[in-house]
Amino acid sequence: MSPHPSYVVDTNTLIDLHFCNLLPRIFTLPCTFIITDFLRHEIRFPPFDELSRMGLIVEPLTSAEVAEISELLEIYDKPSYEDISVLILAKSQNTILISGDENLRHVAVQIGVTCYGTCWLLDFLASQSIIAYKDAISAYQVMQQNRRNPPKNECKNLLSEWRKKSKMLD
Repeated sequence: MSPHPSYVVDTNTLIDLHFCNLLPRIFTLPCTFIITDFLRHEIRFPPFDELSRMGLIVEPLTSAEVAEISELLEIYDKPSYEDISVLILAKSQNTILISGDENLRHVAVQIGVTCYGTCWLLDFLASQSIIAYKDAISAYQVMQQNRRNPPKNECKNLLSEWRKKSKMLD
């Protein structure tokens, strides 16, 4: 068993971090990041091969897990097939899903999967001293300027903390 936790990420999270130029840095965290094989073909920018070289892990789903995707799609019409696939992976691995997709986060709550957003990941980077808290604030601003939508409540609370910590450390 790995000494570090694993987290399942969706495409939105990877795009958010790409806009902030932080993708290489997340792979220096003391954890691993996982996607399903269904997302492999959905990821174009940056190319999947680049993410794989950085450390992104691909996990296939079992036939029972693929069947569960179809079952959830019959109940919930908003998240895509690919989005539901990462939710099922997080559930089967009993780990956290990192996503900013509101529809996916709603379904995660409904089926009991813990879900955090991109700002949580920025906070993780800052708490591990991989980036400064002021860099986390800047990254959030870049996401907003690029019309990315990380979870508002999570980000609002963390932004307040980052501003305080940034002032203390300046």
